[in-house]
Amino acid sequence: YRLTWEPFGVYREYFGDVTVAERRASFDLICGDRRFEDLRYAITDYLAVGAYEVTTTATAEIAAFHIAPLATNPAIAIAAVAIRPDILAAIEDFKGYGFTTAPYRVFPTLAEARQWLQGRLG
Repeated sequence: YRLTWEPFGVYREYFGDVTVAERRASFDLICGDRRFEDLRYAITDYLAVGAYEVTTTATAEIAAFHIAPLATNPAIAIAAVAIRPDILAAIEDFKGYGFTTAPYRVFPTLAEARQWLQGRLG
């Protein structure tokens, strides 16, 4: 994965084979960064993913880990860029736990995700 910090957000790009451990590490880097409290959006781009490791337990755990950061920064909006059925299903499972209170939308292109976020930023 690669993290790119932008003026109002962070762009996380997954590529190649992505493990649960890598997903957790990227989450920890974002939430542990001093800039996290000022973020207004986070984009996760899954378009270049090869294999995508996912388990029900890991999905529930990562969803639960969002509780404290979203309490710290309730102004953040989350966008995902994905088209693969397995990744879309994992995102829906993640959202289904109800731990993510932030606006969270999935888009087929990065341009559409950025357009939605721009509308939220004003």
